Amino acid sequence: MATMRRPCSLLPRRTASAAGWARRAALAAGLLGGACAGEPPVPGGEGGRGQGGGGQGAHPATTTTYVSAVTGFGGAPQELPHTFEVTGVVTDGAAPLGGALVMQAGGEPAMVTGPDGAFAVEISRDIPGKPTVVAAKVGYRSDGIEIELLPDGPVEIALRYVSPPDNALGYGYGDPGDGDPHNSTKFCDHCHTTLVAQFLESGHARSARSPLLQAVYAGVSMAHEDEASCTAAGGRWKAGRVPGSEGEAAMRCYVGGGVLPDLNRSCGGEAGPSCDDPALPAADRPAAFGGCADCHAAGMDGPAGGRDLLEATGIAFEKGNHCDACHKVRDVDLSRPPGVAGALVIQRPRERISADPASKLAQVMFGPRPDVPSKFMGGSYQPKFSTSEFCGGCHEQKQAALLPGAALDPARWPDGLPIHETFSEWAGSSWNRPESQCQSCHMPEERSLKSSVDLTDETNASIELGFVRPQGTVLSHAFLGPLDGAPRLLREALEVRVAAATAASGELAVEVAVVSGLAGHAVPTGEPMRALVLLVTAEACGALMAPSRGMTVNDTGGALAEGRVGGDAGFSGAALTWPAGAARARAGDVVRVVRPTGDHDDYTGVGRFADPSLDPADKGLEIRAPVGEARVVSAGGGAIALSGEIAAQDGDLVYLGAPLPAAHADGQPAAAFAGAAGYTFAKVLVDPAGARHAPQHRAVDIASDNRIAPGSFALTSHGFAIPAGCDVANVTATLLYRPVPLALARERGVSARDYLVDSAFWPVRLD
Repeated sequence: MATMRRPCSLLPRRTASAAGWARRAALAAGLLGGACAGEPPVPGGEGGRGQGGGGQGAHPATTTTYVSAVTGFGGAPQELPHTFEVTGVVTDGAAPLGGALVMQAGGEPAMVTGPDGAFAVEISRDIPGKPTVVAAKVGYRSDGIEIELLPDGPVEIALRYVSPPDNALGYGYGDPGDGDPHNSTKFCDHCHTTLVAQFLESGHARSARSPLLQAVYAGVSMAHEDEASCTAAGGRWKAGRVPGSEGEAAMRCYVGGGVLPDLNRSCGGEAGPSCDDPALPAADRPAAFGGCADCHAAGMDGPAGGRDLLEATGIAFEKGNHCDACHKVRDVDLSRPPGVAGALVIQRPRERISADPASKLAQVMFGPRPDVPSKFMGGSYQPKFSTSEFCGGCHEQKQAALLPGAALDPARWPDGLPIHETFSEWAGSSWNRPESQCQSCHMPEERSLKSSVDLTDETNASIELGFVRPQGTVLSHAFLGPLDGAPRLLREALEVRVAAATAASGELAVEVAVVSGLAGHAVPTGEPMRALVLLVTAEACGALMAPSRGMTVNDTGGALAEGRVGGDAGFSGAALTWPAGAARARAGDVVRVVRPTGDHDDYTGVGRFADPSLDPADKGLEIRAPVGEARVVSAGGGAIALSGEIAAQDGDLVYLGAPLPAAHADGQPAAAFAGAAGYTFAKVLVDPAGARHAPQHRAVDIASDNRIAPGSFALTSHGFAIPAGCDVANVTATLLYRPVPLALARERGVSARDYLVDSAFWPVRLD
């Protein structure tokens, strides 16, 4: 076998001293080959690597020369001038490395090496901190040399390869800390104090411990704390695992299905143990987990992807998708399943710091900057961290039918059911530009920092402390959601306008526009349970005007009960016979009746529902006109006494709900508004039985998707009867954001709230 002589290993090297430069000068003179003293030749041609780690794949089975890569400075070492040039070669520790980016740390990329690995970079003292030349390449740990004296010859920068496959079992994720500067490098906040503190307040930190997520996953309700209450609600009082624990069990109320009982036939059910019972025999334990943990608990030790969410304990539970998990993403492949199951290509370290198998792992942290040559961090350049594609690793999801025996309609969903489409919504919009990636809004500038390390400034910038970054390029790690920011992102994204209001023939005709101006994706986006509720009212002579025609809020707006006239509900004067409604009704509630019109809203839509060739009926939103409403006076015995008569007819829909508040306070408890004048905007999932607003693990179809597309708007129309003697009306349109459906919140015992997005007010002359 031919042999390949490699340069002497120069790792680790932080500072180029005079003695070090003399050694490098000797090295440069001998780059034609020849083993270092006491070192054997390195095998080549069959994927051989030098002891310094690094490269992958076969090297030429010949003696390697570097003559064309080397230029010398000449002369003895000198004090550093204001600007000077550094030349040398980037290697993988054994051979020249092409395609490596070389630059002065803290500056801009200067060049990319060719096949010979050669570089020449100008260094300027204008860039703060220790003058440092850095090399980086995707898939390698970056490295660099701090320069104290003017080099008298070429230098070598050896990059160490990050070897796949992922180290599934031999790595334990590090703790971000709690946002205080711990006196230990075991915690990320030791150096990155501000960014960790921001992260801990974000949705990413809560991703695994969300009470609603855990409740839907196991199929439990927190609304019932004892067996009697649970049984009365139709639930089953059983033992189950306490989320986040190492196997602790507690009695809980199982009701309404869930990911584990719905997807696994071996457990759950009326009489059997719960699917999350720690005492469940191994043969009966769940094998299908719905992919929940792949995005909600990325930071679990052990194999990546396909895990049980209940395996998330410790920091994987308490701190969700934490720093170390995120910065172990080697690449993003959106053709694969979402999360750590595939789209987020995880790479935890498997190389050791020495040849001793018992030595420590050589750390690796992937990130968006090439000039992070810290050996402790093992910084590895991955430019996708700065792109929307990185976010798409979790915020883009198509799935097959997950329920046993269920299937999608291949004509409607040939590529899978689009559950989350945030990335594709952005990618197909005019916001798909280099300067408006997801990070532009959700990771705004952090002006209090000069680097990701809190202590870094112009006086101490270095390999150890990082380098000073241009103003505006250090980004917040708060990962702003729709309700975050000042003003809120959601408030910035949408605007409500009363587009027209005209009086004629005893009726006030109103049109309302909801406009998406600054959102780079549909609103709302992400989790399909999120919705917008538009409420439109008109007031004259000090009282609300009765809706007379136009659009109304459908079941997405929430109902305490829903019925159909001529079916389970019947009117006789001011009395309503309706057992399901009477069981829930309380004095002061409102009964609203709407009438299907047979006409469908031809809305713009999102995804499949944006296809202009679709018939309006195929878009799934029939317009239901207002018939009337009345207050509940009393209820009992299957009947409801109302404050007045409603001119209902067979086929009309009846909703039991809440009265409209005089003013909408931000964050107020969500109320049942179905049947009121207004509209809703949401993606409505459907299960195999046709049940609407199905949780995503049960979904096999989408009934409608009229969310507001980026750069688009929706127009709604309404009519109100003008009362006699009134000459002025005040029209108010209020847009609310409801992240958790009312019915789901009631079932699972979690909070549901409405958040004020925007409102518009318009006075109108009625004469």
